[in-house]
Amino acid sequence: MNFEKNFNAFIPELTSVLTIPNSTDWTVKGFIDYYKKIYSISSDTKVVSKIIELMLFPKFMEFATKNNLKLRLSPHQNFYPDITFIDKDKNKYAVDLKSTYKVNSTTVNGMTLGAFTGYFRNRKSTKNVLYPYREYKKHYVFGIIYSRTDISKSETYFASREFKLNVTQRKKLVNYINETIDEKWKEFVDSSKEIDLTDKDRNIINDFIINETQVYSLDNFKTMHSVVRDFDFFIQEKWKIATDRPGSGNTKNIGSDNKIKNLKNGTGIFVREFGTKGKKVFDSYWSNYSTRGMAKELDLSSPHYKNIETYKKWVKSLNS
Repeated sequence: MNFEKNFNAFIPELTSVLTIPNSTDWTVKGFIDYYKKIYSISSDTKVVSKIIELMLFPKFMEFATKNNLKLRLSPHQNFYPDITFIDKDKNKYAVDLKSTYKVNSTTVNGMTLGAFTGYFRNRKSTKNVLYPYREYKKHYVFGIIYSRTDISKSETYFASREFKLNVTQRKKLVNYINETIDEKWKEFVDSSKEIDLTDKDRNIINDFIINETQVYSLDNFKTMHSVVRDFDFFIQEKWKIATDRPGSGNTKNIGSDNKIKNLKNGTGIFVREFGTKGKKVFDSYWSNYSTRGMAKELDLSSPHYKNIETYKKWVKSLNS
């Protein structure tokens, strides 16, 4: 079977699960308690991602049934991968679910694509992995891209006033949305001298922000803002969307490309630089990559390389 082709054909069905009919808003409004009180959810990425995953798991089961696949879920939160599909020939396909929000129309915040130590390097290992890494025929990332409603509506408002935010202004606006204090608003105003901003503008922006202190009922829950909207999906092999730097901070996780077109088309740096040989280079690159801390443990003054260009020089030095 062509797993990737079949999965891509199934993706449109996921839209109906997450999106309100005739709208781009998320179907989730909040969470309900025993007393039928409804509370807003946070726009925190981890919270949003987990709820999306829980909503989509039944659809993945449907996909498995339609394609005569066995489905195995990760037994623990820190295990790889999130989902394992097994076909009738016992081929295993790893699918990790990753979600991220749009920074602008062309860029996302980025994702982490799993560890580059542990099971990734010792591919016979059964630690923190459902099946040994080497037993999987292919390793996929199912990506979920969305917009934060508060940011999206704020940008639309300023666009209606013919004011397009630059990178710095957008960052200041997001800082204010995340922390609605006078200091953050002043920083945004000071960065946006091209437009006359008043308390009226601030109040309009405030109306777009999720009020996590307000409690709703079944009678008025439809008036609640959905915290995210504008979903987009893709499935790509992990190596095709990986970048040459860790995902975040000092974590030992592979980072992703942050350009939407590269994620959807599977044209990350290992594809662009090495073409069909990219998978082999990806495995070599991340199997030998070291953080500063890892290099220190190996009594090295610094890592052998830090990006693709220095990796090429390192490889050349080994062969000279």
